Amino acid sequence: MYVAVDRQMHIVNWNSRKDRRNIQLNAIGTADIKTGYVFGMHLNFDETINPDQLKLLAKEAGDYNLTQPFRKYARFWLKPDYAAALIKGSSTAKRRITRALQIARGADTLTAEIMGEYEAAKDRDDIEDSDEKNSNIMLPTNGVQVREQYTMQAHFLLMAKMLANAPKVRFFLDQDSGFRAAFLAAFHDRVTARTADAWYVKVLKEATIDEKDQAIAASLRVFRAVKAANPGLTDFEIKVLMTKAEMQRAVSLGYPDDWWLVHPLPNKSEPAKHICWLTNISTYSDDHAARLYLKASLHPIDRFFMLVRRRLSFAERAYGSANQAGRKWYGYNAYRPDNLAKLLDIFRVFYNYSLKGSDGKTPAMKLGLARGPVAPEDILYFEPLTSTRKPRTKRPADIDKHSDWVADDKTLPPWAF
Repeated sequence: MYVAVDRQMHIVNWNSRKDRRNIQLNAIGTADIKTGYVFGMHLNFDETINPDQLKLLAKEAGDYNLTQPFRKYARFWLKPDYAAALIKGSSTAKRRITRALQIARGADTLTAEIMGEYEAAKDRDDIEDSDEKNSNIMLPTNGVQVREQYTMQAHFLLMAKMLANAPKVRFFLDQDSGFRAAFLAAFHDRVTARTADAWYVKVLKEATIDEKDQAIAASLRVFRAVKAANPGLTDFEIKVLMTKAEMQRAVSLGYPDDWWLVHPLPNKSEPAKHICWLTNISTYSDDHAARLYLKASLHPIDRFFMLVRRRLSFAERAYGSANQAGRKWYGYNAYRPDNLAKLLDIFRVFYNYSLKGSDGKTPAMKLGLARGPVAPEDILYFEPLTSTRKPRTKRPADIDKHSDWVADDKTLPPWAF
């Protein structure tokens, strides 16, 4: 099974004029490459506890006197920690500086972004913590914010459980050090057994239509030239041959063992794409490795994210405010994070079971989980059926079959049941 993993940032509006900072949460999603089925989309938010309760519980547990890894409630952001993170600043500036320097030295835009991500990760105290903090963002007042690395770990552990019966699993991850760590923690046994692998996939998302058309035209010219030079090969064999050539030109970026290659055949949704095999410890042939590289894509999960933005007013992008420079106004966004979390869950089920593609099938139908589309009202008004079956009672005839029962109270030993 081939799956794509990415995350999407969501903003919740302030609900008090005394503090007009917004709340920023991130949702991590995983989608099947072939069918588009979204296995999960998890927000780094917990509605079962409020900030006042967390403050008391953390105080009782002595968490304020312990470093973060040794706390009882280490998974939650505490106010003093958040304030300290704001003072320390964000790694965004380091990423932007590195990107600008790489472009000035002649690197292409995507390579510059890759290097920027590496430098930003190295600048963090915890390399897995990719939460971005700034003075315009605050913690939730209803519910509590979970540290993103805990959400990542939980998400991948759930994926390991859900995909346990898949003979092999291939993960294509957006470039994020937290994703790498969470994948390896959840799938280390399967990586060792060579039934699980992971790749970084970096996609150029900000490109004009003309730039996309130029990139596709350039790759088609190369494809036709290679095909003309190898008339006996099929189109797919030509693609494999082109990928093998790119494998020979792979370059090490960020870390010595991270070798990145350029995908030779871009498309409009991914006009430029660089790939890094994170678990390349096998003895696969070059042809096998090339076929795996050709599978690399983030399109299924990014398509779901796009529909989240378009279909849910709670998740729309911000637009600038006319009366305050630099401030963003989220006109239809949620004012309570728990409402956003519920709506994302409902939409994921709708997307999987109700939204049909051009072939008339839903992702759940393609994956074999449903025989037909499910009506949205059946999702919204679904209630689990309670069993009407009465518990079985022992008949005297059943009791008489056992000789070890106690005559006084007619009880049976545990093994009798």
